[in-house]
Amino acid sequence: MTNQELIAALAKKLGWTQRQTTEVLEATVSIINSNLEDGNSINIQGFGLFEAKKKGERISVNPVSKQRFLVPPKISLAFRPGQTIKDNLKNLEVNE
Repeated sequence: MTNQELIAALAKKLGWTQRQTTEVLEATVSIINSNLEDGNSINIQGFGLFEAKKKGERISVNPVSKQRFLVPPKISLAFRPGQTIKDNLKNLEVNE
């Protein structure tokens, strides 16, 4: 599903214009982004948990040349699906 398809589906479901829906969706994404940048997690009940995880620096080895190098620390995004979505996906797998 593309962004435009999502906006069209939300607008139809809520009875809003696509412009209103776009503004609400952009504001929601902006709030989620700023909270993740601040190190806060976002829990959307029935969907899942988004959180920024800090990975420390580590030493890695090139398997071909056996040369060791330092991988710098980084922050990555992690998503843990909620139980509702897990159950829904499990039921899809069983029915197909």
